[in-house]
Amino acid sequence: MPCVKEQTRLSIKNILLATKPSESSEAILAYVVGLSRRYGASIFLADVISPKAICQIVSNLEVDLAVVATGQRLRELGTPSIPEDILPLVPCPVLIIGPAVTYTGLARKALERIVYVTDFSTSSLEALPYAVALAQDNEAQLALVHVAEKTTMGPFHYGNPRNVIFRKRLESLLGSTPGFFCKPEFIVEYGDRAKGLVRVAANVKASLIVMSVRGISATVSARVSWFVGGQIVCRAHCPVLMVRG
Repeated sequence: MPCVKEQTRLSIKNILLATKPSESSEAILAYVVGLSRRYGASIFLADVISPKAICQIVSNLEVDLAVVATGQRLRELGTPSIPEDILPLVPCPVLIIGPAVTYTGLARKALERIVYVTDFSTSSLEALPYAVALAQDNEAQLALVHVAEKTTMGPFHYGNPRNVIFRKRLESLLGSTPGFFCKPEFIVEYGDRAKGLVRVAANVKASLIVMSVRGISATVSARVSWFVGGQIVCRAHCPVLMVRG
């Protein structure tokens, strides 16, 4: 199974902030300014949340990271459609700030705790280098999370064979990767994928969720992946970084 073997660093030169003016705009901008300072990046502002418009701007300006504040639109639509709309088109990673994010906290918090989720598929591992690099760059706590389906087995305590197997698989993803400020955590949760991840993120007081979604495809698995991502965006109390697998 692939794993991160070396210390990594992100290179972010251009950040696009795509959002509609709102009472939370100042907090969102402050958050993005903090990211730009950390990586010495330029910020481009766009008063759009249209997927095609965002994609065009990303291509024209060679954007490395798109930040999309979609809280109001998600509330209006009542459906987690943003990942399905944006991710098939935008080639760079997309940081989505959803409706459950507390904007006052967004403006003052650094990236202190990062949660990375994987189902151990090849596509889900595409986001791992981003999670590792962000944790290293920001001296943040990194938690690797796997949400498994429930079974008829007994209580899910640490000694449960499935827990041990899943934890070892999570640990193997990092190998002997150096450069962590805090010792990484490995967490196994059970049940609904979206609810389980949001619950873990809330319990560890995550500053950011990092996950991968499948790339351009019309397959059922791709649609399910985007839908789960949308559910997470709707419910998470922190921003969600989505990387196309």
